[in-house]
Amino acid sequence: MRWFLLILIFIVGLLQPVQAGLNATLAKSMGSRFQAGMTNGAVNLMLLSVVVFLLSIMASREGFSLSGFRGLPWWAYLGGAIGAGIVVVQLSAAPVLGAALMIAVFVAGQCLGSLMVDTVGFPGYERKSIDYSRLVGLVFVFIGAILVAKPWAGVAETAS
Repeated sequence: MRWFLLILIFIVGLLQPVQAGLNATLAKSMGSRFQAGMTNGAVNLMLLSVVVFLLSIMASREGFSLSGFRGLPWWAYLGGAIGAGIVVVQLSAAPVLGAALMIAVFVAGQCLGSLMVDTVGFPGYERKSIDYSRLVGLVFVFIGAILVAKPWAGVAETAS
């Protein structure tokens, strides 16, 4: 199961810049990044509604139930707000930064955030310590983002 999940996460990671580009195109066509973000959310809602409906028909334990909403802490809904923010920021950044730079910086932020939530055992994660090898990995990710960003190239490009 672990390998299957690793392959799936790699595939959706591969699709992340494609999604940002498609959303940026949508924003350009619609004239509003917020309408494009809302359209993205509406498609998410429709697709997940179909999945939940089908799971309910198949009598799966993951089918839709209102009882799941009882007792949720207020902050449990922030994941949706963060997701909406990611969509809007990425569709705004994609045409300006390009896919490689946008995703390199995004991944660097994800890695730092991931180490932070692992360290404190943020809800949804087991607490894991940050050891030397994880810090070295984080440094390599940041070096990779800098190499993709090529901050030294901006001066030469504007001069020519």
